[in-house]
Amino acid sequence: MSQRRVVISGIGMVTPAGIGLEAYWKAVVSGESVIAPSPEPAAGGIAFPRTGAIRGFQPEAFVAQRKQIKLMSREIQLAVAASHLALQDAGFKPDPAHTFRYGISLGAGVLNTDIDEMSSGVRASLDASGQFSLKKFGEEGMRALFPLWFLKYLPNMPACHVGIAHGFQGPSNTVTTSSAAAAQAIGEALRVIRRGDADLMLAGGTDSKINPVGISRFQLLGLLSRRDDPADRAYCPFDERHDGLILGEGAGLLVLEEKEHALARGARIYGEILGYGDASDFNCDPREPQDYEGKRLAMKRALEQSAVDPSDVDFIMANGSGIPCEDDQEAMAIGMIFEKNFSRLAVTGVKPITGHSVYASGGIEIAAGLLALRDQVVPPLANFEKPSSHCHLPIVKKAARRVDSDLFLFNSSGFGGQNASLVVHR
Repeated sequence: MSQRRVVISGIGMVTPAGIGLEAYWKAVVSGESVIAPSPEPAAGGIAFPRTGAIRGFQPEAFVAQRKQIKLMSREIQLAVAASHLALQDAGFKPDPAHTFRYGISLGAGVLNTDIDEMSSGVRASLDASGQFSLKKFGEEGMRALFPLWFLKYLPNMPACHVGIAHGFQGPSNTVTTSSAAAAQAIGEALRVIRRGDADLMLAGGTDSKINPVGISRFQLLGLLSRRDDPADRAYCPFDERHDGLILGEGAGLLVLEEKEHALARGARIYGEILGYGDASDFNCDPREPQDYEGKRLAMKRALEQSAVDPSDVDFIMANGSGIPCEDDQEAMAIGMIFEKNFSRLAVTGVKPITGHSVYASGGIEIAAGLLALRDQVVPPLANFEKPSSHCHLPIVKKAARRVDSDLFLFNSSGFGGQNASLVVHR
C-alpha cells in the first residue's frame, strides 16, 4: 500500500510582529526585527530591557466563552488564537460526523506561573520568622490559590483547550522537548496522518517566557545575550558578535492534512512534507563532532526519508539560536552534508526578527519557509554582518534573495540536544 501523503493547507500565527500571517511575513522578508524594550514593567515591577513581546493581543477575540479565559495561561490563549487563524486560513470547518479524524500535536513546556497569582499562596505559607514553610504551604498556602490554578499551567493544557475549541476528538499529543518541541510535534503529526490515525492535524507550538519566572531561568543558565547594542540589533545568530539569545513569545500552528482529503475539499496547499528526521546529541563542545552528530543525523534522516539528495535543496531555514556553541555546531553539521552544494544553496533564519520563542519556535519559523516557497524569495538573516569563526555557510544577508525554489529543509534544536529536521516541497 502506498504511503499517505501529507500537505500543509493552513497557517496560523500570533507573533510579536502582529496577529496573522502577513504581518509576520512582512517583518521577516524585510529583515526588520520587532525586538524592542519592554513597553511596561511585568509583574512585581520588573522591567525587561529587550524582548520580542506581543502587543495588543486580546484573547476575547478568539475565545467564545469568556469565562474560559480565567482557566487559560497566556500560552493557552496564544495557541487557541493561532488554531482559529490556521483553520480559517485553511478554509476548513470541522465536520461533526468526523471529529475523531481530526487531531492535535503541540509543542509546549511547563507553563510559567504568574507571580501575582502565586503570591497569595506564598504569603499564606510564611512562618513566624517570615520564612517560607513547605509544611504550611501544604496546610494553608494551597487553599489560598485559585482553585483551578494547576489546570492553567500543565503543559498538555494548550492542546486540550484547542481540542475543546474546535471539537477535535482524534489524537491529542504534547511534545515537551525544549525548543525542538514544535518541529517534533509537526513531525509526529506527519506520522499520525501517514499511518492513517487521522486525516487532519493541527500542529505546531506555543510559548511565552516573557515573565519574571521565564526570563530568570534563562538568565541563570547564562543563555541570554548581554550585548549593549540597540534592542533590534543585539540578536545576531552565526555572526562573530553572537553571545546568546533574546526571548520572544508566540504561537505558530499549521494545518496538516492528508493530500486527497485536502484536494477533495479544494484546499489551497502551501507545500508537502516529504520527510522528517530527529536525533539527539550532547550539544556541548563545538570542537567534538560527536557532540553535534544529532544535528547531522536529523538532517540526513529527513533527506533520506524524502528520497532527496542534498543538491536538490534550494534553501535551509536554520535553527540559528544565537548561542555560540549551538550556532557553531549547526554550521559544521550543515557543512558536512551540504558543502558540495554551497554554490546554489541559501541559508537563513528568523529568530532575530521576533526573538527566540522556545517551544513555539518550530511552528513559527517553518511558516517563514512556506511563505518563502510561496513568494519565491528567501528572507535575509537579520543582523548578520561577519560570520563567526566556525560559520562558513552561504548566509542570505542584508536583503531578501529571489530564488527559483521547490524544496527547503528546516532545522530546529532544543537546549538539551534534541534535534528535528523537516523537508518541505512546494
